[in-house]
Amino acid sequence: MNNSKKNAKELSGKIIKKLADGYLHADANSATCMIFYQPKAPKELNKFKVRK
Repeated sequence: MNNSKKNAKELSGKIIKKLADGYLHADANSATCMIFYQPKAPKELNKFKVRK
């Protein structure tokens, strides 16, 4: 019984770590955090973009 609880804890810890790493990776590669609202940019800002 003890061994199965330990295995379940280890497995859930690995899953949580993978989810957190995935979220942080996606968040770091986006312009803003996924949780917060990002307003629309004005069209005048398009002239400053590198790619159009």
